Amino acid sequence: MTPRPEPAALAAWQDALAAEQQAAWGYPLLGPHLPADRQDRARACQIVHEQARNDTADAIAAAGATPRAGRGDYPSLYGVAPLALAIRLEDDCAAGWRYLYAALADASGNVAAQRANAQRRLIDSALRAARWRLLSGAPHPVVAFPGTTAPK
Repeated sequence: MTPRPEPAALAAWQDALAAEQQAAWGYPLLGPHLPADRQDRARACQIVHEQARNDTADAIAAAGATPRAGRGDYPSLYGVAPLALAIRLEDDCAAGWRYLYAALADASGNVAAQRANAQRRLIDSALRAARWRLLSGAPHPVVAFPGTTAPK
């Protein structure tokens, strides 16, 4: 069993889970609105986020806490370009993982594995966001400090 995290770390962990739940829901929504050559990328991202959601919920439960249920206020494509939604989903995940990484820096106990996982997921989300930005033609696809926006 993983040691029970400090309250601030648990709150950040739950926020990371919420971002992953949102991404797991959002990618199937935007996929059909993408050109055929980008649908495989969206499906691959969906699979990654579904696995991250499941792994995160399992880790929270293993730490003796109850994973928070999905919020249900997931994004829609109403008035939003599909690529913009993909970027938002990845940026939100990066933010969730960045805040967990920071919260675990102040946590007591052995949290090195959890912190390394948060860092890896932050980097992965930032890379996916940069790829979506490249596809969208954004002039600056790389964000200097990924995950610095507050999770939604």
